[in-house]
Amino acid sequence: MPPAPPVSLPRPVLQVPGCVPSHPDAQLNPSLLRDDPGRVGYVCDAPLPSIDAMDFRPSQLTVIEGEAPPAKREADQAPPAAELPQLPRPGPAAVVPAPSAPIVQQVLDGLPEVPAVVNTSSIALVATTSALLAKPLADLLLKLIKPAVKKAVAKIKAKLGRKIPVLSLSERRLAQRDRNRAVLALRRALRGR
Repeated sequence: MPPAPPVSLPRPVLQVPGCVPSHPDAQLNPSLLRDDPGRVGYVCDAPLPSIDAMDFRPSQLTVIEGEAPPAKREADQAPPAAELPQLPRPGPAAVVPAPSAPIVQQVLDGLPEVPAVVNTSSIALVATTSALLAKPLADLLLKLIKPAVKKAVAKIKAKLGRKIPVLSLSERRLAQRDRNRAVLALRRALRGR
């Protein structure tokens, strides 16, 4: 007796609490939920969505045999890993021998060479000095350059025909005082005070 042909059963429409089956074209034809189960999706308003498990029937599986992968050539294969050398393990009674040199000599032998010490200390000195002087020097240069830049911008605006605001007497005095203090601070810095 020959085996019975496989029966294709339509996928049942699930009734999950909080979920409603929907089809993209359901407003055109409501029977598509039953007739076109492949495009049926679910819209859920429940906090935890659920999914429809895959219909797995081993008796209806069709095995597709493809070509076997080509055998690897010897040139493509990785070379065998090199064996790592093994270090000897000390026994349980391993004792570190007492040093023959005095402690002071051992400390002196552990110190770095003079060129390395000079190089490292000079780098540290330059970094520290530049960090300490960068901020005051930048402020000083800004106080000197800012008025010159303002003047140049005012002259460019005047040549372009734009209106230049006229400073009051007190504003001009404050600007002059700032310039004088910046020049005085620069002179003191150059003299080494």
